[in-house]
Amino acid sequence: MIYKFRMISGDEDNFLRDYEIESDKTFLDFHNLIQSDLGFEPSMLASFFLADEHWNKGMELTLIDMQSDGAMAAIPMETVKLKELVKERRERLLYVYDIFSDRSLFLELIDMFEPKENEKYPKCSASLGEPPAQFSDDYGDVDGSDSGNEIKNLFNDFEEGLDSEDFSDDERDF
Repeated sequence: MIYKFRMISGDEDNFLRDYEIESDKTFLDFHNLIQSDLGFEPSMLASFFLADEHWNKGMELTLIDMQSDGAMAAIPMETVKLKELVKERRERLLYVYDIFSDRSLFLELIDMFEPKENEKYPKCSASLGEPPAQFSDDYGDVDGSDSGNEIKNLFNDFEEGLDSEDFSDDERDF
C-alpha cells in the first residue's frame, strides 16, 4: 500500500509538499525523505508526533532512543512502520524539525492506494513554495548584529579578559 501525505507549514503560507511512501517503510525512512527533499541538515534532531484533529501532540517517535523512567517513553523512528500507527485517511502527524524552538510541519494522510506500475517510491509528488528555514531566527544572527546573543557575549567577555601579550606568534601551548 502507498500512503500519500500532504505537508504544510505554519511558517510559510505558500508551502506544500505531497509525499508518496510505502506503508511498510519506517518513520525513519519517512524522516530521511523529508530531510532530503527539504534540504535540511540531517544531523539535527527531529521527531514525529501522532496528532489529533486539533493538532494536539500524542505519541512521539524520535531519532534516538530516549528511555524514560516513569512517563511514556518516546519510540525510536527506526523501530516502527508507518502502517503500524497510521491506518486511515485524515490521520495526522506533526513533524518537529526544530526541537529547540518547537517548530513543526503538519502532515495529513490524504490517500492510500496500490503502487502504480513503473513508479518508484518514496517520492515527492507535488511541491509548492519554499520550505521554512530549518533553524529559527531566535538563535541570533551569525554576524553578531543581535545584541541578545548570549553565546557571542560570552565569547566577547572571554576575549576582553585576555591581553595580546598572552599569546606569542611563535609558540602556542595546547
